[in-house]
Amino acid sequence: MTKTTESTTVGRPYTIENIVLPGTKLEPKADPDRTAPVSIRIVDAAPHGTSLRYTLEATGWEPGAHDLREFLVRADGTATTDLPPIPFAVQSVLMVGIPRVSTPEPVPVTGLAGYRQQAILAAALWLAGLLALAWLLRRRRGQTEAATTDAATTPAEQLSRLIAKARGGTLAPADDAAIERLVYDAWRRSLHLDDANPRSLVAALRRDEAAGRAISRMEAWLHAPRGSDAQPSEALDVAALVEGLLPKEPRR
Repeated sequence: MTKTTESTTVGRPYTIENIVLPGTKLEPKADPDRTAPVSIRIVDAAPHGTSLRYTLEATGWEPGAHDLREFLVRADGTATTDLPPIPFAVQSVLMVGIPRVSTPEPVPVTGLAGYRQQAILAAALWLAGLLALAWLLRRRRGQTEAATTDAATTPAEQLSRLIAKARGGTLAPADDAAIERLVYDAWRRSLHLDDANPRSLVAALRRDEAAGRAISRMEAWLHAPRGSDAQPSEALDVAALVEGLLPKEPRR
């Protein structure tokens, strides 16, 4: 049996350890055109009774729900129909603070009383929509002011401010995505990869020695449990971490 659905974001490798699968040895399905929505690398395979215990590294390129069985084949060419489902969800980083509009349940019309109920419901929905609009405008105004402030600061200053929040234990989930965007964008501009698509960009940055080292360091720190030895907030050297994540200067 497999665990609950594994989840990651677009372009970020995700390691699945100690997954026991029946049958002969598995390997990634060939993808010569690099069009598959998920790429798989088999890090390790070891005997486990009559099955094999694997360590897999999966990278999602298209958001949505996937089954990793679709991207595996047997090395000896036999069928994979005996494999259990391996659910794998790929998320995309979306803008925070945009409320979702839900469709109200239909209300049956039963004479005058039904009309009155619908009128009350319509008025309530109108008021709720007005309040949501006012909240959204106020939220966007705050985001615009924050964006204006960020535009007036350097990426290093923005990154320092976010990492300082982590040091104080006030880093929000949305701030994680902001840190990733700052680091990826800085290296994208440094390596002149403005026209690269997400998949090519991630691959190019990981191939570059300095960029790959910085991104690996960011991921190791960013995704370590808060307060763990890998992320000691009380001993965090903000300046040193920022210097290690950003390029020294744009390359020519």
